Amino acid sequence: MKKRIPWKRIFAGIILTLVLCLALAEFGAAAIVIGGVFAVSAAWVLGRAWWTARRERLAQERSEDAREEARQEEIALRREACREARYTPEERETAAAHLEMVLGSIQAWDLEEDGDVLRLDVALIPPTEALPYWKAATVGAGAYTVEAGGYAVDPIRAELVMALPPDWDGADRWPVRLLRDAARRFLVVDGFVGYGSIYRGLSSVSAGFAGAVAAEDFPGLPDLGLAVTPGAPGVLFFWLAPLLKPELDYFLRRGWRGLERRFPSARPWADPEREPMADPLTWFQEDIAPFAWSEDGERFCLGLEAGEFQRSRFLRAGLSGTGWDWERLVREYLRQYQPDDGPFVEYACEERVFFAASEDREIMERLALGLSDLLREDWAGARRLLAPDGRQ
Repeated sequence: MKKRIPWKRIFAGIILTLVLCLALAEFGAAAIVIGGVFAVSAAWVLGRAWWTARRERLAQERSEDAREEARQEEIALRREACREARYTPEERETAAAHLEMVLGSIQAWDLEEDGDVLRLDVALIPPTEALPYWKAATVGAGAYTVEAGGYAVDPIRAELVMALPPDWDGADRWPVRLLRDAARRFLVVDGFVGYGSIYRGLSSVSAGFAGAVAAEDFPGLPDLGLAVTPGAPGVLFFWLAPLLKPELDYFLRRGWRGLERRFPSARPWADPEREPMADPLTWFQEDIAPFAWSEDGERFCLGLEAGEFQRSRFLRAGLSGTGWDWERLVREYLRQYQPDDGPFVEYACEERVFFAASEDREIMERLALGLSDLLREDWAGARRLLAPDGRQ
């Protein structure tokens, strides 16, 4: 924990010293007694404050240490469980048959003979007419069962699949290393694999990516489904999509829904040479369009030319969609979704122009992104903004 210089206490001490010196010069010896009492009282107050802060800091450190110790114990337990986990021959055949049914015939295997934490073989499936790109899939990760709520089966067993370029050279082993390292990270360290799981490690960096994200489905890629294994939880197959640095930064800021909207603009396979799906210089304006972002000195502004955008919703609410109607909508949005931020936003709207500004960048960015997402994806939420009293 980084130590901070107690400037407030130093300043208070200097002030007290100056006051004592002035009192001594003005009142003589009597000031010494008075000053002594005052100094003892001040020292007691400051000392108690210091002791309280120190006690709270130590308690926080102990709590953090305890959480980390518990986490390391859980990782050790999962690592030992993974060492013992192995597919039965029937389960392995079931997983392989499911892959062939969904993705095509397996051409080759990259077998792992010395895996100390799970034995993870990788099936390699060549391009087909329906899926004209290579596919690589783990077979072995599903031998270990993990807890994951919200899926069709709970607990679940999971495997990872990656789409590779049509001209991928089988001698280039980065996809195999990335799949194995990601699977072990999810199962051993995270104790979870599922929608939005993120892997960041040397295997992705060495391949030219910043990380990888897992999900059951990606735009442009087939649904992998569930391999049913009698007498045991089924095996779910997740796509693992490697992300370039701008894409990973975008995902961490905007989440899975934002990335999913951009994914169709890219080829579905992992290609470190592709153009990023999200440009760090333009993605913000693209995500809030048709709103416009601008900066004027220390003020951060959001504007919109009132017109056809969302006009039908305004008409259904008995409004015409003027700039003042947009101001009403934004004020209601802030009241419902950013209740502490409303007083810090100013408006200068006209009949055909909506304009809002604030000196707080974070408030305006949250407003721009949140309102744009709601208008794009949540029709019911938009209706509530226009008719908060329940009118449709």
